[in-house]
Amino acid sequence: MNPVPEQGEGRETAARISLRSTLAALKGMTYTCFPLILPGVHPLVAPLIMFRLKRRGFSNCRVEVVASGLVVFADR
Repeated sequence: MNPVPEQGEGRETAARISLRSTLAALKGMTYTCFPLILPGVHPLVAPLIMFRLKRRGFSNCRVEVVASGLVVFADR
């Protein structure tokens, strides 16, 4: 068995999701312009983003997972 992934296998996922992007989305996210595109953010963060939006008074909130990260939609 080869522990190193083949070219193009597994590396695309690691390149798209980064811990730095995910932490930046949680800590320093501004909610001024929607749709908000968050490249490299892990999909498990979506419920936390929804929670923060609802706490700040937004309605019609939704987070979509796309190949490059997350796309956030909300209305005031």
